[in-house]
Amino acid sequence: MNSTPLSCQNVRAVQHGPPVAGRNGFKRWFAATALLGILAWTTSAVGQNVLYNGDLDILGAAGANGQVNPGPDGWKIDAFKTISGPITDGADSETWCNIQQSGGYGLFFKPFQGSTNLIDDLLTVNFYQDNPATPGTKYTLSGYAAGEANYSGFIPRTPSPQTLFVVEFLDSSSTIIASNGYDLVANGLPNGGAASMMQFTMPEVTAPPNTATVRAGASIINVYNTTGAQSFFVDAFDLEAVAAAGAPVIATQPSAATAAPGGTASFTVGVSNSTGVSYQWQFNNQNLANSPGHISGVTSQTLTISGAGTNDIGNYRVVVSNGSGSVYSQTAPLAITGINFFPVISISGNIGDTYRIDYATKLAPTDWIPLSTNKLTISPQLFIDSTSPGSNSRFYRSVFVH
Repeated sequence: MNSTPLSCQNVRAVQHGPPVAGRNGFKRWFAATALLGILAWTTSAVGQNVLYNGDLDILGAAGANGQVNPGPDGWKIDAFKTISGPITDGADSETWCNIQQSGGYGLFFKPFQGSTNLIDDLLTVNFYQDNPATPGTKYTLSGYAAGEANYSGFIPRTPSPQTLFVVEFLDSSSTIIASNGYDLVANGLPNGGAASMMQFTMPEVTAPPNTATVRAGASIINVYNTTGAQSFFVDAFDLEAVAAAGAPVIATQPSAATAAPGGTASFTVGVSNSTGVSYQWQFNNQNLANSPGHISGVTSQTLTISGAGTNDIGNYRVVVSNGSGSVYSQTAPLAITGINFFPVISISGNIGDTYRIDYATKLAPTDWIPLSTNKLTISPQLFIDSTSPGSNSRFYRSVFVH
């Protein structure tokens, strides 16, 4: 394992043929769809995917999405019931609802958390990502989705369950100013479970005046427990953005970079119409700030990372803006090379006991070689074998001495 690059890449959603169908108030996010004017649907050329982790394959930490179980990094999950209130187990990431890269994840929604027993304690789950946006930018959202045969979203009742892809626009105070919902059930949502997921594409929408943020994702509304196979799944989102006329034009995209531990890496973007342009670099969808001796150039054409370490591994991109609009560069990963990995041996026993660590390079016949003698100050106590960097084959044992 010596000198092995470490990297984290965000792979864009793959379009499998043509489309087949075409932080404010979390409880009321998608409810605004019925209250606000729906923008006119139009069609347009494909633009730049602005989503981070659109494939949902990069897993976030438990709790990072607002749920008890891990979900996709960079996304938010708001779940609540009409009577019980917020719930922290409305959705999570699962490998068995992944439809693209081997070993990836999709999102598993849990409509069975809602109830119609005696009272309607119905479940709503909003899954979304926010990105900076400017008026006049055109957006098209696509993604994969399916339900199971007994998913309550397929069953008419009052209040009506809804299963939606949604694109919304928020102003600088995080107030929703336009909301656009796409009814997946009405447009042929499959009912064969995760394996039946197919791609849906919303018609294009345009960001209205005063837009500061675009919010995109999926929602299940007023759903409930039925019986047997009753879940809902999504995966592989793509939010294509076509900037307004006069917005910056990226002529040279940032390239992938590598650095040795403690070394320097840089990313550069080239803009053909650079007059009046501003830059904001992002790391894993979050704006970067300059850090003396570590990160510089976060608002310039070139971002520089000095003293690179494992915490810097990830995806970098830049938002380029002028008075007419903003555009996103493609993401570029940073990998750290030349990292040595060392075996770690855990020793358990009584505090004050002494153990010897032996190693062998094969088990038959075994020739144990003394490596270290250790008096336990804690238990378990960890010992790092710094004499064995890389991909060597060693076997270990601990032997009680006294």
